Amino acid sequence: MTTEALPVLETGWGPDTPADDSLLRRGMLALAATWEAIGQTNDGRLHRWDEGSAVDLGRPTGLFNGATLLQPVSDDAFGRTVGRIERFYDVQGTGATLLWSPWPTPDLTGRGWVLQGHPPLLYRPPGLPFQPPPPDALTVTEVTTERELAEWCTVAVDAFPLTEVAAPSTLFDPAVLTDERFRFVVGRDGRRAVAVGCQVLVDDTNVLLLSTVRPEYRGRGYYAALVADRLARAPGLPSVTIVSDDSRPVLEGRFGFLPVTRCTLWERPRPAPPDVRSPSPHTGPSETTPRPTPRRRGARP
Repeated sequence: MTTEALPVLETGWGPDTPADDSLLRRGMLALAATWEAIGQTNDGRLHRWDEGSAVDLGRPTGLFNGATLLQPVSDDAFGRTVGRIERFYDVQGTGATLLWSPWPTPDLTGRGWVLQGHPPLLYRPPGLPFQPPPPDALTVTEVTTERELAEWCTVAVDAFPLTEVAAPSTLFDPAVLTDERFRFVVGRDGRRAVAVGCQVLVDDTNVLLLSTVRPEYRGRGYYAALVADRLARAPGLPSVTIVSDDSRPVLEGRFGFLPVTRCTLWERPRPAPPDVRSPSPHTGPSETTPRPTPRRRGARP
């Protein structure tokens, strides 16, 4: 009697599953590749395994120290997966860490994680037409110099705001300016930089990232101008972004983005490094106790 091996059934999440198997898979792979690209150009640490990807810049960044799940994980196995992520971040570095999951997760508060919300993942097919904003709405230019990048970082840190970032100059290494995957744009009202955005071309996908407008300039169509500029630079590629609910009407109504899912987003303050975790008799508790990172507000990818 002979037995034949049963065929391996496609789950949609295997290591050999094509990126275009589903919009969710394409979107999450593109987001993971984006965080990895940021890590590569900023001398960060990367860790990729079948279930996910983790990136650590080793310093407070507000957004970039994070893990992205790429496969569903059962509740029974979730503790092991999160433990792996925690060990990766706790061995060195500072700054809060994030966990992005396109699926519901168990409650992680008992492990010190704080639920930040459920931001929507959006997808836009390539080649869709859109109505560009009026030419006088905002002057959008590409960042090409270190001085312009420093200005870009200042607007991003102030307008999101990225409260964890002590100095805007630490947000991005100037090496991103010579990496062809990245494009940074700044929007000016007159001579003042009031809006910024970024796009990253990875895995044949146009990822829109880090768009924000100074609060006093919102409601004037400036966010839409940033979106239009970045879509026009990659018309033949599908676009992916993960956004706040405030941004959805613009992206879906004016530019044809489609909702894919809502991600579950957790944040965890990183424990103090081992050399400062135990206070000496001459050190007060305020110098050794890690403070939880305040919730971000007003973010617009």
